[in-house]
Amino acid sequence: MFTNKPRSCRPWLTAPVVALLAAAPMAALTATPVAAQPSGTARELLDGYVKEALRENLSLAQRREALRRADAGMREANGRLLPSLGLNARYSEFSGVVNIGDFINPAYGALNQLLGQQRFPTDVAATLPFRQETRLELQLPVFNDALFAARAAARAQRDLVGSAQRAAMRQLAADVQQAWLGYATAVRAVETLEATVPVLDENLRVSERLIANGQATPDVLLRARAERSELQQQLEETRRQRDAAQRGFNLLRNAPDEAPIALVDDSTMLAAGLTDGDVLVAAALQRREELAQGTSGITIARAQERAAAAAFLPNVALAASYGVQGNRYRFDRDNDVGIASLVLSWNVFNGTQDAARREQAQATRVEAQYRQREAVRAVSVQVRNAVDAVNAARAILAAADDRAASAERAFALVQRRFAEGLATQVEFFGARSSATAAALNRVISRFAYASRVVELERAAALRALPN
Repeated sequence: MFTNKPRSCRPWLTAPVVALLAAAPMAALTATPVAAQPSGTARELLDGYVKEALRENLSLAQRREALRRADAGMREANGRLLPSLGLNARYSEFSGVVNIGDFINPAYGALNQLLGQQRFPTDVAATLPFRQETRLELQLPVFNDALFAARAAARAQRDLVGSAQRAAMRQLAADVQQAWLGYATAVRAVETLEATVPVLDENLRVSERLIANGQATPDVLLRARAERSELQQQLEETRRQRDAAQRGFNLLRNAPDEAPIALVDDSTMLAAGLTDGDVLVAAALQRREELAQGTSGITIARAQERAAAAAFLPNVALAASYGVQGNRYRFDRDNDVGIASLVLSWNVFNGTQDAARREQAQATRVEAQYRQREAVRAVSVQVRNAVDAVNAARAILAAADDRAASAERAFALVQRRFAEGLATQVEFFGARSSATAAALNRVISRFAYASRVVELERAAALRALPN
């Protein structure tokens, strides 16, 4: 019943990729992105993708069919309370059956002889059953508490399936946004690595010239080649991650694997609005579909309990039939037959089986109530954890922005001192690595903050779902 769990923000970049980016020059982080940059914000773009996924996702299509099946089941349960009318017809050819006329005709013949008159027929031919019997049969339940319990259970089952469908829709909306954020981060990593390639190529070319002019030893060239090979290795792995993220995102929206995915400027990443924990918890307790599923589960358990208790009550039904019967088809008053019955059935003793079934149903209801209480607690914890995660991510992003700005200024100063010969090469590379790592950390922190905003949206059920 309660299956949705808070999803942690997974890092989209492997540790080797982060380490390599930290060694890249500042130009790599300011390179022009190659992905499409449509107008609008990330929220507008993601809302469009969410709507597309809710319309095209194959898993949701399966759930829609499950809901249609539950609707049909509810109509079937309602139909059991309505009268049923059927036509039954039989025509038989007999062999070896007893003919009542064989016993009656001799007796009638003897009576006629005694009376001296032919008062009694001596050609009676009657077999049982009759050769044909055709009738309309009407049945109507008058009192059957088990049928009412079945109707209540079917209605609750339909509500349960509907709530499960909407819970899947809400989870899909979050998955689509998380998948897009993962793809966008992988794209930024690929762009950064690709922008670094020319720098290392130039480093390799300069190293070759220095060795050719006798100004450097061969280890300089070997180090440059190693750095270039390491970059190429990480670039291929990051491209693989980007392509996998693209296929995963397109799977959610039922699009071709290589369908293009639009991106927006990173400055428009998602931001949290309301972060009041008590308000969000109250909203979640009213809107989360998992809690509606729990309520439906309790209703189903109560219906099962009622069905078990119905075994202790009598069942009353009305039955009526009308038709014709005889050895030949004759539609007249001498051959038509009508029957009307009021049928009562009552199971007086069943070896305590009914009592055991009722006890099982009661235990199921109590179990469902405990499960609902647990779900309420879990939803509250999810929302408060999501609020804390958003607040922490916001503080981390502010610190990352300050760190990046300070590192960039520090690198600018060291770069100027290095150009004047006042700083060593070690200081220069250290300042550049710190600035690059700070810039990359700011990018990752921005996407991590957006990811936690998405999780808060799901946990607090802030997104309005289509009907």
